Amino acid sequence: MVTSLKAYIPRQPSIEWLRSPWAIVISSGLGVYLGTTQPQVAAWMAPFGNLYLGLLKMCVLPILLSAITNSLGRLMQSHDARQYVQRIAVVFPLSLLVVSAIAVAVAALAGPGRDLSIETLQTLGVLVNQSGVDLEMSLSGPIPEAATGGVTTLVDSMVPDNIFAALSEGQTLKVLLFAMIFGVSLGLVKAPSTAALFDTLDSLYQAFNKVIHGLTYLLPFGLCSLLAYQLSQVGIEVLLSMVDFVAVAIATFALIYLISTLIIWRRSGQSLWSTLLALKDPTILSLATSSSLACLPAAITSLSENLKFDPQTTNLVTPLAITLCRFGSVIYFALATLFVVQLYQRDLGLAGLGIVIMGSILAGMATSGVTGILTLTMLGLVLDPLKLPLEAVLVLFIAIDPLMDPFRTLGIVHTGMAATALVANRK
Repeated sequence: MVTSLKAYIPRQPSIEWLRSPWAIVISSGLGVYLGTTQPQVAAWMAPFGNLYLGLLKMCVLPILLSAITNSLGRLMQSHDARQYVQRIAVVFPLSLLVVSAIAVAVAALAGPGRDLSIETLQTLGVLVNQSGVDLEMSLSGPIPEAATGGVTTLVDSMVPDNIFAALSEGQTLKVLLFAMIFGVSLGLVKAPSTAALFDTLDSLYQAFNKVIHGLTYLLPFGLCSLLAYQLSQVGIEVLLSMVDFVAVAIATFALIYLISTLIIWRRSGQSLWSTLLALKDPTILSLATSSSLACLPAAITSLSENLKFDPQTTNLVTPLAITLCRFGSVIYFALATLFVVQLYQRDLGLAGLGIVIMGSILAGMATSGVTGILTLTMLGLVLDPLKLPLEAVLVLFIAIDPLMDPFRTLGIVHTGMAATALVANRK
């Protein structure tokens, strides 16, 4: 009798439903509706999305410091250290070269800046002549000056003269370099007392991983807020005038996402459906937060726990791939450079295409530690050797950046995971 009564009692909704694909779809649809039709509501919701993003970022540096130091230290004490270093030295440069070449080839064939209509050119001309305030981008601040000195800028942003200042200011690249040096040094110490420090670092990593897991239950709310605000910042006129470039860019990111997924699938040895399910969280977080560092814990968890790659290698290689290689920025800079070249009707030979490919790689890597619109100023590192002006077109890319930033982040995170899969072995 009791059993039959239980069958008629409605079940309480499980909190696990908040992590289901249906919750993500519903929250995404609501975010799109509010962002396109209710900009005032989207602006009111923005602090909630920023709070969620801030909680994710709060966990990044402790996870980065503990995971890199612990993994690199243990790796140096293992017998396979030389093997993994050799793999990284081959996979990272080759992956960057292939990704940049694919983006250049797609932009050259699709021609998003060629044969534009007179109306589109007039709209672009008006936007170029307007200020940031006229474009209603006061939240982004004034247009920053173009950055110079690619390699010098990268080196200066890597070396921490004060690691405590780097930690307090969130200078990720400097923390990463410190963690690498500290991990190697700790691994070279053959004393038994280092085992306690390794265990402490592992406990720190596990603790913040628990926090990240708890935050995934709030993902639908954070996703709705972030998506609504991002869409409310993109003007219809700008989208229409840059529609060809936006379409080609999204198609390129989708192509490289597909290639990266196939690489991860083949390397994992699991079914395609299991691989797609494992990649769900970092993919959604990339599009929702537009922060590659906020996605780092989810990327490590997907590779090590869900896809069964070696945790020690995954904890080491994934932060390196995401923080240093910056695949999404490389793709975007290659596409943007070809768009500007076609807009000015310049004819690039093979040497010019080579400059775009290599320049996009250097510019993309130089964005490590740079956030927001300042990322776009690194485009000058590619345009300067081609004698093309950054200032005249920077406002165009700033205007569409709220739409493109999530896809750029997805390129950084997902392609970085594919590079990690090429380096790491399965358990």
